[in-house]
Order: sequence, then structure tokens, then C-alpha cells
Amino acid sequence: MTEKKKDGLKENNRESLIRLDSMYESLRYNEFSTEGGLGEIVDNSVEAQAANVIIDLTIEKVKKENRSKPKNCITQIVVADDGCGMDGKTLGKSLVLGESIRVKGGRRGIGRFGVGMTLGGISLARRIEVYSRDKAEKAFLYTYIDLDEIRDGMLYVPTPIAKNPEQKYEEFLKSSSGTVVVLKKCDRIEGNQEGLANYLGRTYRKFIAAGLNIILDGEKVYLHDPLYMDGPTIFDALGKVKGDIDLKAEFLGESKITLEIPGSNGKTADVVIKMSLLPKEWRLTRGAGGSQEAKKRKIDQNEGISILRAEREVLYGHVPYITGKKGESASIDIDRWWGCEISFPPELDSYFQIRYIKRGAEPVNELRDKIREEIDSVVKTARNRVRKDWQKRQSEDNKEAGVFEQAEKTMEKANSVLPRSKKGQNLSEEQADQKLDDVVNSLKGVADNEKERERKKEELKRKPYSIELVCYPQTVLFETEHILDSVIIKLNTNHPFFQKTLQPLCGSLDIDEEEGDVERYNERNRIKDTILLLLFAYAKAEASFSSDDDICEQLRAQWGIILAAVINRLE
Repeated sequence: MTEKKKDGLKENNRESLIRLDSMYESLRYNEFSTEGGLGEIVDNSVEAQAANVIIDLTIEKVKKENRSKPKNCITQIVVADDGCGMDGKTLGKSLVLGESIRVKGGRRGIGRFGVGMTLGGISLARRIEVYSRDKAEKAFLYTYIDLDEIRDGMLYVPTPIAKNPEQKYEEFLKSSSGTVVVLKKCDRIEGNQEGLANYLGRTYRKFIAAGLNIILDGEKVYLHDPLYMDGPTIFDALGKVKGDIDLKAEFLGESKITLEIPGSNGKTADVVIKMSLLPKEWRLTRGAGGSQEAKKRKIDQNEGISILRAEREVLYGHVPYITGKKGESASIDIDRWWGCEISFPPELDSYFQIRYIKRGAEPVNELRDKIREEIDSVVKTARNRVRKDWQKRQSEDNKEAGVFEQAEKTMEKANSVLPRSKKGQNLSEEQADQKLDDVVNSLKGVADNEKERERKKEELKRKPYSIELVCYPQTVLFETEHILDSVIIKLNTNHPFFQKTLQPLCGSLDIDEEEGDVERYNERNRIKDTILLLLFAYAKAEASFSSDDDICEQLRAQWGIILAAVINRLE
């Protein structure tokens, strides 16, 4: 099938402009990442208006030179779609560098230079095979290129022949047109590429939102929107099962920058800017972006701007000097809580310095200045709102912690006349330290912040009596921890007694109300402290029993259940 010429590309004593063998090897060292190379092939599926795209990875242990142990590597990638497919003539050109394929059914404008699938493919693999048909009743046609055969003299893309793809993909397309691209002899992809699903979900989010179905290794790819506004996301799907509705970001507005299309005699097109502010519930405290829940949502990576060309993302990251009054050279942590999406049509490519690999889109200086002017006030507003919410939460936390201080100090003063505790005395230093770690990790708003965990642990070591807030099921009122000479009450904020009785007593009055009714304010604090001392007295009494007795734990559990039941019936 390979066509060769004895003297390569030399003809009539003239030298060819290229050496195919060395050129293709050189082209492998372009700027494609694994995601980018795969994306070029998925682009063709989207361009062909596919409704379904299947991506399968073959992962094997591979031992490479100068390495003692084999590593997981992707050795083959298959991308199959039910798009419009290609006839024989189009298929024959599909692997030709520089050939722009015009598929029937209309173009979405994703492609540009006619090098995407070939360059993206050879950046990952040494052989590209393509099967396609443009009508369901037609036979599949097949062609390929192979770098090893090009090295040995292959000069032309083989004329397409009738050949079926692997049975799985033939079955997938049994009643449809479509294309199957197989990247064989992949030799550059180490690891399992766990980030591929997120890349696909983010890059093609607009198409997924419009109905495109992408399956990666048998798992559905859900969209990921850096604005956190679109769905369905994986969290929408999980929420539907549980009967919950996932939170969405607040839309901060849309603006347009109208630009003249180069060489169009005055025609214009718009750059569209959309901005959002992530839900308040996700960003109540500093450092919340590093929590496990935030990492699941990729919020810890959400710094910078998403740029879309023809609805397909071409950049996700920081654009230098585009935020702030004069422009800042880098993002700051607070910026992960707002989102910015900039979209433009292919006619404006030159304003974004688009390269053939659809990466590194960067607005020219004049456009960057206009974008900065558009988003500057919104960025400031978003940052200020986040900071104010942090301050408010910190103030609430401080007040919440402070309201227990009087009861804690009262118990400490009385400690000299109270009997010594029996529980917790037989712990070794190591066991006590581990129990403190367990307590700290259970506390509300502390577990995901390492610095706060260490601070809280040292505080608990110093205090003989402490009340700390936790989030437990409604039926648990509180738990006690006895660690050497310390008594810790873990008070559950979800219990009806806390929510309907203690929490109102713990809140602060408005300033005018405080000044106008000091006696009422003080009386409320006395009631609150009395209830807290009641809990402390119980915990201290519990310490009179040996560590092996579990009757106290059973009593507390039953007490919490009964109390929750009766308070929920209180009118």
C-alpha cells in the first residue's frame, strides 16, 4: 500500500522543499500537550456535528530505556464519533498537512490551518488510522499514515480502501455515518492522564451543554464551567439522584467590545465578556479554596480567564496585566472566587494572536487594555464582596467563640474545688496528642485549614475546659472528650436545641438595641452561660466514672435523640 520513489523527493536534479522523513519527526516536537493533541481530533468530531463521541485509552506497563521499572503509559487512543463522516475523496485528504477539510453540514469554525488532526495525532503516536463513511448504508473506508513507513520512503497518503473498524466501533456506528480515528504506537504519554475528563469537560463545555455526549473510557464526561453557571455538571447529576439542587454562581454581567474584522471593508464582530461570582456558601472563609470539596469542583485551579474561540476553549489561565487598575502581572488567591469568560469568532483571530495549535491565545495590547477597562470595576466589586463576606464570617466566628468564654472561665475558676477527673488520666502523651488531632479534625470550619488546625490544637492544650462547635446529625446534642486534665464539649450546631435555644442566645443584639436595653442583653447572656454550665457540670460529672464505662455515652446519645424529638414538636 505504501508508495515509494527510489530517489525520495529529488527530481530532475532539483531538491525538494522538504525532507518528509525528518520533517514529520521534527513536527512531533511541537507545543502539543496530551490534552491538546487529543483535542485536535475531538475538534474534528465537533466540527462534524457529532452527537456522541467515544474516547478509549489503552494503558499498559512500559519499560523505557534508562529506567529500572516499567510505568503506566497510554499506548493507543481511539476517538469515534457519529458525525457526518467523510467520503473517499475527503478521507484521502484528511491526513494531508495543510489540507482544510470542508465537511458537509456546515462548519463551526474550530479549524483553521488544516494541520490539527495530523499534527495532534503524530505528537502522541507514530501511526494514525482513519475509518469513515458519510452515509449509514455505505461501507467504511480506511487510510493511514505511519512515521516508520515515512522514514522508509512513504510519500503519499494511501488511497482509501474498504475496511471496517474494530467491532465495538462498527457496532457504535451500525446505523449512522461517522469516523473512527485510531492513534497507534503512542510512545510519549506516561501516566493514566486523569485530568483528561476535566480538560474535555471544560474545553467543550458549550457543546456538552447543547447536547454533545462524550464518553471517556466508559464514563460520561460532564461539563466544567469556570464561571460555575452552566450545567449539567457531575454535581447536578449527583444532586438529582439525592433530590438536591446544586448551587450556581451569580451572574455579574456581560459586555461587548466591537472590533473591525481585518480585510472586511468595515464589517465588525464582537468580543463578548461574561463574569460571575461563585456561591457565597463555597467561600465563607479564607483558605476555603483549598478544601477537599473545593478541589473536587476544581476551584483551587480557578485562577485566571477562560478564552473561547468559536465556543471552544483555547486558553484557561492567567492573562498577564489584564486585572487591576494598571494591570497586575499575576493572579491572587482571591481571584479564584470570580470567573471571567471571553469569547470571540474566528474572524477576530488576529486580535488574539491565535496559533495553529489553538493554544496561548493572548489579546494584542490594544485589545487587552480595552478588556481591562471592561472588567476592572467588576473585578474590584467581586474582590470586595469576597473580602466582606470573609470579614463577616470571621466576625461571626469570633463572636460565636467568644460567647463560650465566660462559661469556660467560670469552670476553670471552680476547678480547684472540684474532684479530679478519672476519665482520660490513663492516656499516654502520644494517645492524648492523637485524641486532640481527632477532636480538631471534627471541628466546624477547621478541618480543611492546616494552619487553623495547629492553632486550635495548641489552644485546646492550654484550656482545662472548652466548648467547640461541630456538625453532626440532628439527634446528637453534644459529645465529651476527656484528655488528661482537659474537658472538651463538642456542641452540635445541627441539633434543634442549639438552633432554637442556644444560637439565638449566642447572637449579638444590634448596637442601638444593646444601648437601649442593657439589662435584657445581660439577662440573655446569663441564661446562655447557665445552660453552658449545665453542660459542663454534666461533662465533669461524667469524668467521675472510669474510662471503661460506656453508660455515659449511651445516656448522652439517648438524651440527644429525645431532646431533638420533643423540641421539634415545641410550638
